Amino acid sequence: MSLPAMLAACADGSIPVPICTLEAPAYWYVYPPALSPVWSDGSGPTYIGYWKHWFVEREPCFVEMFVDGGCMAREIARTPAQLFAVIAMRTISLDDGVTPALEQFASAVGLDCLAELEALSLEAGDDLAAFAAAEVFKTSTPLESMPSSALPYTGDFPDASNPAPGWWQRSCSFETALQEMPAPPGVELPGWFDRQQNKQALFEGFLASGRLDCAWLTLNSTGWSIADARRAIVQLQAQAHDEAFDLWVAAWLAAASDGFY
Repeated sequence: MSLPAMLAACADGSIPVPICTLEAPAYWYVYPPALSPVWSDGSGPTYIGYWKHWFVEREPCFVEMFVDGGCMAREIARTPAQLFAVIAMRTISLDDGVTPALEQFASAVGLDCLAELEALSLEAGDDLAAFAAAEVFKTSTPLESMPSSALPYTGDFPDASNPAPGWWQRSCSFETALQEMPAPPGVELPGWFDRQQNKQALFEGFLASGRLDCAWLTLNSTGWSIADARRAIVQLQAQAHDEAFDLWVAAWLAAASDGFY
């Protein structure tokens, strides 16, 4: 996935996270295959992790996902450095300053802006909307940190303030649940946004027509039992013939045990 080794070290717990409620390796509380968790938090439960849509022309990003909120996801970072900065800001806010544990974490992940983040935290706490003032967030600013008067958002997460790119063609229901995302006049939303639609039948129809992108987005929308989703992703894998996707599938199957999303 062309991600830095330090991110994998965070995910397997080799680099300790300075927030005591975050767990690595992440526990299984239920999450769709688009998410590769870095940390979980059982008090939500929530996940923080890497969000990637296979077979869809989308920039991967990092999200926070709220399991009890119907697996709603929001984009909190677009680069690993931004993700580490989010963790730093939350730690500073929780502990009222930079702690030795945070200093060790920052050193391990190559984050060299703790002084700037601490100064910003004194003004804004860990409010994601204020993060754009930090240097690490000024380029490729994530959606949750876009100030209202800034330049247009340049990422690919569906944006309620800018429906022009046709968000409904390249996104799933978990990405739009936190926002009011009505379809533009004359546009019918794809079936994977319909909670009443039989997702398994819809998925199989897309797979039969060779629409791997639509099949994937259907698989990553609400309305699946984990048992059915496990079978579906194996069907998709057989048709994809992609070694990198094979590894992604293996990782999700190794975690996904039961439940619904």
